[in-house]
Amino acid sequence: VPSREVTKRLDLPFDAVTAPSFSPDDQRIVFSATQGGVTDLYIVGTDGKNLKRLTNDIYGDLQPNWSPDGTRIAFASDRAPPTDLSRLHFAKWQIAIIDPETNAVEIVPGQAGHNLNPSWAPDGKSIAYISDRTGVQNVFLYDLADRNQYQLTNVLGGISAITEYSPALTWARGADRMAFTYFEKGDYTVWTVDNPRALKTVAFTGTGAAPTGLVMNVPSLQSVIAPGAVADATQRVGTENSIYRSPTGARPSNELSDGEAKAGEIEATTVAVLNANPDFALPDTTRFRDYDYKVGFKPDYIAQPEVGYATGNQYGLSGFNGGTTIVLSDLLGNNTIALSASVYGQLRDASVFAAYGNYSRRWQYTVGAYQQPVFLPQSGGSIERLADGSERLSILYSRYVLRNAFLQAQYPLNRFTRFETGLQFNSIGRSIIALSQDCYFNGCTAPEINDVANAPAYNYLAPSIAYVSDNTLFGYTAPVLGRRYRFQLSPSIGNLKWVEGLADYRRYDPIIFNTITIATRALTSVSVGRDEDTFLKYIGRPEYVRGYDNANFSGYECTSYIGGGASCETEQLVGSRVAVFNAEVRFPLIRRFDIGTLPVGLPPIEALFFYDAGVAWSRGQTVSLSQPEDYDFTLQRFPLRSYGVGLRVNLFNIAILKWDYAKPLDQPGRKPNWTFSLGPSF
Repeated sequence: VPSREVTKRLDLPFDAVTAPSFSPDDQRIVFSATQGGVTDLYIVGTDGKNLKRLTNDIYGDLQPNWSPDGTRIAFASDRAPPTDLSRLHFAKWQIAIIDPETNAVEIVPGQAGHNLNPSWAPDGKSIAYISDRTGVQNVFLYDLADRNQYQLTNVLGGISAITEYSPALTWARGADRMAFTYFEKGDYTVWTVDNPRALKTVAFTGTGAAPTGLVMNVPSLQSVIAPGAVADATQRVGTENSIYRSPTGARPSNELSDGEAKAGEIEATTVAVLNANPDFALPDTTRFRDYDYKVGFKPDYIAQPEVGYATGNQYGLSGFNGGTTIVLSDLLGNNTIALSASVYGQLRDASVFAAYGNYSRRWQYTVGAYQQPVFLPQSGGSIERLADGSERLSILYSRYVLRNAFLQAQYPLNRFTRFETGLQFNSIGRSIIALSQDCYFNGCTAPEINDVANAPAYNYLAPSIAYVSDNTLFGYTAPVLGRRYRFQLSPSIGNLKWVEGLADYRRYDPIIFNTITIATRALTSVSVGRDEDTFLKYIGRPEYVRGYDNANFSGYECTSYIGGGASCETEQLVGSRVAVFNAEVRFPLIRRFDIGTLPVGLPPIEALFFYDAGVAWSRGQTVSLSQPEDYDFTLQRFPLRSYGVGLRVNLFNIAILKWDYAKPLDQPGRKPNWTFSLGPSF
């Protein structure tokens, strides 16, 4: 447990296994297992051998707990009266005790309401459990010697866990200390109490039966039984009975009136009759019609459509703009369609996305296509003086249109791990657009497209295969427990040829669960091949190495005129191959803060300390662990480092806002700077 390492895994032949409990000698484990929709109790050795079944019925058996002497096992079950499986009538959960040698079961007497989570006292003479017989879940104690029940707690919020059957109570064997989960102030907290048996006062005498005043003016069961009829011997005297009230009077619910009885069928209904004739009064299933399920799509989400007129698009021109997104699915959620489109200025520069996903089988796939234009300003513009004294400005833009058709499939191996494979066809159209603008002493004209020079498109196929795993538990703004990784290989075939490999491994180790977490990530992405330098990678983004992106946009590192790219040391952030390491210590600042009596509050805010290191390089460049003497970034590269602090705000589950204050360590003279971004932390 201290090292959090898995020393042994027991693979058992069940659909699910819950609530394991070790025997006092630590040689056996009792647990509740589900098979075919039925839960029973089993025992297995800690070596995975000698599997033994304790219960074998269709009753529910949950939360077993071994007695300190190892001779008895307490558990929760619905096998007690008034369970009647022939009528699908189930009792509330009650505490039972089973002998693991003889499999004999004893129901603890004097129970009412729901009773769960049994836990033995260290001396084995009493059992604590959670019961809602008073209307609120509290801890009760059953004394095996005097066979009385005692209420130990009297809370308002209820002693419970997140779900009804989650463990919420435990009693330490080696120390007379009880711990339980209590719901208060909108959150779950863990409380402990030493020597809990000292809380015993007088025996609990409440029966949990409804007061008689609640059924006033309703005839008694005997008064509505037909004269001369013999009452069913299985009816329980003194317990609640179901009464049906109609305009003509009242009768037991298990009987039919003369008008309701069908010709040729029994008119009076009793439990004995129903047991003998289980098809009584049921519809004729041979008249039912079967229909094949037909997929029909209905919208799950529609983004607010937008329509407007823009005074300046990517080129500074004017035109209409707008867009929307629609997501549709069928009733079972096995089929999904996503459609999205937007235009900004010109129809030919529209962004379009369409995809269909099928999740009806273990092999799940998505097929789709999209178009996305990208515009980049270029150096090389010119100024021409005209005869009338005005100036004509020429501005150049590179226009790339990314067109992609894809097929992506995944095959889950278990709940956390899967294989992925896919195929993409990429076509990247390229063109240079020249805009001209005439400027006079009193202003300039609107820019106009003067010339378009098209270049051959890049066309290539990109198959991929990946092995992915993710068992993380997410907190308010980032994962707080677990690990995730992705290993992927993707070659490119066509006009462009290279092979890209990706390895991304992340861990989240809690120092104090859900309070202090150490998060680490190691990532490398390497492109190798003839055209590996066509699409370079950039590590200055906030999710990789913080503190350097600000200098890239300010021109701080450029020692020459604009356009002299080789003179800007920000080229150190770009390469066809990258490696990044990140470490963060995350902790909460505000989890919940209500504003007065208003039904609103501040969103969760978390803080962190971070350390980043990353290097980007390309073919022909050498990589060192530290900056070499006579360093030339065009030939050599070394890891760029930074450290700092950050804030994360969960904006009502709409977005996660991130502020980072980073100090670059390998940029002499550069002051720390703030970076703002959106999205979850790694």
